[in-house]
Amino acid sequence: MERQADNERITQTQLKICNYQIEELEACARQASPELGKQCKEIISVLIANREAIKRGLLKITDEGELCSSCSVA
Repeated sequence: MERQADNERITQTQLKICNYQIEELEACARQASPELGKQCKEIISVLIANREAIKRGLLKITDEGELCSSCSVA
């Protein structure tokens, strides 16, 4: 039960980090040169996809804090 609570806290923390990074990159994309803005938008797309996969349980966070699609986190 404690492990599940720990996993939930880790998941919520990872989601907050994704949201923060997305917000920062959106600001960068608005103010950056067209080339850098394009790169920011590409990274934003990956972060959004990862965030949604985490929410749906398709990506797990390992004990080391890495995202993993094929691992089983107990």
